[in-house]
Amino acid sequence: MVSSSRRIALASLFSVLIVAITGFVPPPNSDYLIIFQSFFLALSFLVVGRGGATYVGAVSGILITFAKINFFPIDLVFSTAFGLLVDFFAIALRAKEGRLASTWRLAVALMASTGIIGFVAYFVTAVATNIVPNYLILDLTVLIFGVASGGIGGAVAGRLWNRNLMARF
Repeated sequence: MVSSSRRIALASLFSVLIVAITGFVPPPNSDYLIIFQSFFLALSFLVVGRGGATYVGAVSGILITFAKINFFPIDLVFSTAFGLLVDFFAIALRAKEGRLASTWRLAVALMASTGIIGFVAYFVTAVATNIVPNYLILDLTVLIFGVASGGIGGAVAGRLWNRNLMARF
């Protein structure tokens, strides 16, 4: 059995990986990399358990703040909210029963999370505040790609957990 400190260290590593992959890419291009964030949030839920995705979301939001200081409160709030939504939907849909992960339930949890956070982030940054340009075709592409990427990230995390990682944790 792995100690809780190792689980937290692994979740912190997931946060650093999210920032290394998406933290230095400006929006809206960084939105196309949501698959990595959804993968690591799903994996942190599976490894750490309840609150794991929230922890990774909050830590990655704090770290992204240093990379994108112009988006200070927005990135922190949305990263934390994304983690909260992943935890909420994964628990509500029982994406992990015992030690086994339900790949499809985890994928649906991530699709719902990315859809909700993507729409709210779009509305706040493009419509309400005009921080990023508001182009309908680009926005729809990002939203559709984000939901699909969330599902793929969740499914890959679930399969990786069931096939390789479950025995180690």
